[in-house]
Amino acid sequence: MKLTKFFAFALAALAFVSCTDKPQDEPTPPPPHPTGDITLAADKTAVEMGGTVTFTVTDAEGQDVTSQAKIYDADFNQVEPQITFNESGKYEFFATLGSKNSNYVTIVVMADVPVVPTDPQPENFVFNHRGLVIDQTGVNCGYCPNATDQLKTLENTEWHKYYNEVTCHAGSYAGGDPGNSAAANALNQFQGSMISGYPCILVNFYGKPNSYGYNDIIKVLQNYIQKNGVDVGISLAVSGDESCVYAAAQIKSGSAKEYKVTAWLLESGIYSPNQSGATKDYHKIYNNALRNMSHQYSKTNVQGDACTFEANETRDFAFELPIVSNKWNYENMSVLVIVSAKDANGRWEVANSAVCKINESKEFEYEL
Repeated sequence: MKLTKFFAFALAALAFVSCTDKPQDEPTPPPPHPTGDITLAADKTAVEMGGTVTFTVTDAEGQDVTSQAKIYDADFNQVEPQITFNESGKYEFFATLGSKNSNYVTIVVMADVPVVPTDPQPENFVFNHRGLVIDQTGVNCGYCPNATDQLKTLENTEWHKYYNEVTCHAGSYAGGDPGNSAAANALNQFQGSMISGYPCILVNFYGKPNSYGYNDIIKVLQNYIQKNGVDVGISLAVSGDESCVYAAAQIKSGSAKEYKVTAWLLESGIYSPNQSGATKDYHKIYNNALRNMSHQYSKTNVQGDACTFEANETRDFAFELPIVSNKWNYENMSVLVIVSAKDANGRWEVANSAVCKINESKEFEYEL
C-alpha cells in the first residue's frame, strides 16, 4: 500500500490491518478516471493512528451501492469499506462499480491530531470574508520594495481584516531568491497572464489592480470582498517539526455547494540581504512567502481538490505540508487554508481563507 510519509514521527511497525489483497485471478483495474456517476465518501478524512474510517459509495441518484462496489487503495489493493489505520501517513482510495470509477478520497493518519477549537456558535453560518492579496515579487526586482511599502500602508487600513497576504517569490526576477519554491513557481505560472511586470499585486486568483498602489488594491478588494459576510468559514489548528507542518481544519458551509480546498505553507522572517532596491531594513525580510501546497499542485491548479457540501454541513479536513529544504525554518511557518467556489465566469475563486501560525489554533471568524 502506498504510504506518503509527512511527519517526523516514528512510524509504527504494524501493518495496515484491514486491507485485503486482490485475489491473484482478479484483474488489476485501470488507473481510475472519475466517471462522475459514483461517489466515494469517508465519514472522516483525518484520524489518529488506531482510528477507523468507514467508506460509503453512492450512485448518481444518491443510493448507497457500497455492497456492490469495490474499493481500492492507490496500489490497487482491494480494501474493506471499514478500515483501521496503524501507521501515520497519507492514503488514497477510489471505488469502482462495473465500468464506473469514483473520485479519489485522501485519508490523513496522524500520530497526534491538532485540536481544532470548539465552535462557539454551531448554529451560525455567517462568517467574516477574507480574500487574498498576493504579491508577485523577486529579489532582483528594484521596484518591489516600493510595493512592500504599499502593502504596509494597506495593513493600517480597515481592509486588513478582510484579506490574508501571500508573497510569491518567482518569475523572471527571482533568480537566487531565498523565498522561491516550487509552489511559488506554480502560482506564478497560474497567474502569469495577469503579470505584465514586477512588482505585481493581485487580489484573490483573478483580480488585478491598475497599479500596486494601496488605493488601487482597495478598489479591487471592494469588488471581491463581501463585508456583510459569507456562508463558508474555516477553523484550524497547526503543529509540526523540522520535517513537516500539518494542520487539522473544520470547514463549515451554510449552502449546498461544491468547493475546492487547499492549504498553503507560508514562511516569514526570511532574510534576503541582496534584495534589489532595498532602502529600509524590512525590505530585506520576506514574510508570508509561499513554500508548499497540500494538494498535487500545478500551473493549472493552485486551488486544491474538489468536494461537495450539503447545506449547514461542517466537515473535518487534514493537511500535510512537507518541509523540503533545510533552509526553511519551521518555527516561522503558518498555514493558510483557502476555500474556493466557482464565480460567475465558472472560475474557481476564493470564497474564504484563514491563516494560523504553527503550534497555534484559530476559531471560526464570524461576521465582524
